Amino acid sequence: MLTNYYTLRYVASTLHSILTGTTITQLYSQEKDELVISFSGETVFNLTVSCRADANICYLRRSAARARKNTVDVLSACKGASVNGVTILPADRTVEIALSDQRILVLQFFGVKANVFLVDVAGSIVDSFRTPRKFRGEPYQAPQAEGIYDFTALASISHSHGSTSLATTLKILYPNLGATLLREVLFRTGLDLSVSAASIDNAISETLALNFQQVLQEIAAPLPRIYMTEDEEPAIFSLISLHHADQYEERRFEDIHEAIDVFLSQRRRSLDLAAKRSDIISRLTRQVNKARHAVTATEYELQEGNRADDYERYGALLLANTQHIQRGTTAVELQGPTGPQLIPLEPDLSLIQNAQRYFGRAKRARLARTKTAGRKNALHQRIAAGEYLISLVENVNTHTELKSLMTTHTERLAEFGLGTKIEARAELPFRIFTVEGGFEVWAGKNSANNDLLTMKHAKPNDIWFHARGSSGSHVVLKVSTGKGDPSRRAKEQAAAIAAYYRRMRNAKTVPVAMTERTHVRKPKGAEPGTVILEREKVVFVEPGLPGGTMHPND
Repeated sequence: MLTNYYTLRYVASTLHSILTGTTITQLYSQEKDELVISFSGETVFNLTVSCRADANICYLRRSAARARKNTVDVLSACKGASVNGVTILPADRTVEIALSDQRILVLQFFGVKANVFLVDVAGSIVDSFRTPRKFRGEPYQAPQAEGIYDFTALASISHSHGSTSLATTLKILYPNLGATLLREVLFRTGLDLSVSAASIDNAISETLALNFQQVLQEIAAPLPRIYMTEDEEPAIFSLISLHHADQYEERRFEDIHEAIDVFLSQRRRSLDLAAKRSDIISRLTRQVNKARHAVTATEYELQEGNRADDYERYGALLLANTQHIQRGTTAVELQGPTGPQLIPLEPDLSLIQNAQRYFGRAKRARLARTKTAGRKNALHQRIAAGEYLISLVENVNTHTELKSLMTTHTERLAEFGLGTKIEARAELPFRIFTVEGGFEVWAGKNSANNDLLTMKHAKPNDIWFHARGSSGSHVVLKVSTGKGDPSRRAKEQAAAIAAYYRRMRNAKTVPVAMTERTHVRKPKGAEPGTVILEREKVVFVEPGLPGGTMHPND
């Protein structure tokens, strides 16, 4: 009932008593399809005019501060005009604000065509909020709708509309009543929305008429209310008590404008929650599907790993039959424990070399099988973790629950690139990488950025790296970001990052200084990025980034 004619009528009546005699001081927009009009009198009033299709309404807001950015002035010719009164056209969703110079500010709430027009004394549109070029200079004609309720027509419903539903028929007969009030009338009459018009007899018609009249009497003395779900989401806005909404919690308001503001604010929060929940589920689902595809790939790798025994048997058979095989042969069939074995050979290799080649393949296959089996297990764990998080998010019903979930499962969400930990990391002005053990490595981008990283963001026990012999990035391995102590491999990867981000990158092996941050100090008055090291250790590494890919900020 938020966008109902009767809600607008009540709003217009309150605006007439509040705004008459005030002066328009500004008109601006800072939200899509939303206009704010400021009125100055004994106090300042801010009228929000929503032209969004899902919220065709206007209301005074408790607070409506104008933003410093992304705001634009509109309908500027209205500034300085005084208000003579506010009215709503009979049975039509058009509110008119009469100005003291005989111009009219017309607020039309026609769904997707909602707009605000400034109309001059001659009845021409001077300006409009939406698509002003389209309407400027066009004549303004007030709709001529009538709000007459002819309840005698109910008696002939079964004859003239027998093939359609009763709800559809009543919408045609009484278009201003709206879906919420229509449902209430039917509920009080004991009728379902799906009942057909053909089933209505004279007795039911009389009861319908009585309930229509009762609802209209209640609307004449409105008391705004919001019906809330158990999850604190706004379900229905109404001006009267709704018998069909007794499953919801009813909250009453003395002020219609406060009620509308609360309803829209709560609904925006609900929509925002739904959008956040959908985004998290979508991103988790993509990660889970990616892991499933990776599991499929590991199956092929495991099949290759399972051939280790075959490769070892080939090598043994070749060594046992040296006298029967000549160099240059591409394949040979030998008798094995389970029968004849066709063994492919490299013709350029000797028999011994072919045998050694198979023994080497067997060793590599076993190592790969062990590694792949571990990776497959990790992937299954990742899939299970992702599906668990998805189930948790799907059951979130409030912002409080979502915040609690994000806090409780910070580490798990971070593994999927989600959550406050990832958001905070994204705001850091450094290049960030992950090395073996899950440890983060931060690299500076320039001299000033190096100072910021080393002197402000590195902890005393973090491991600090810098390529020797040339200028380049300060690199810090954050020891608190992984489990246990960083491995030798993790340190080598961090050193390789420092070697990569040096002025001269062509060397195949680069000496890199490594020490704890506590042994790094900046001399007083030194240039940005200049530091002095103590207890350093030098490691020689090949320049490179984890995974061989460049950081997106490069």
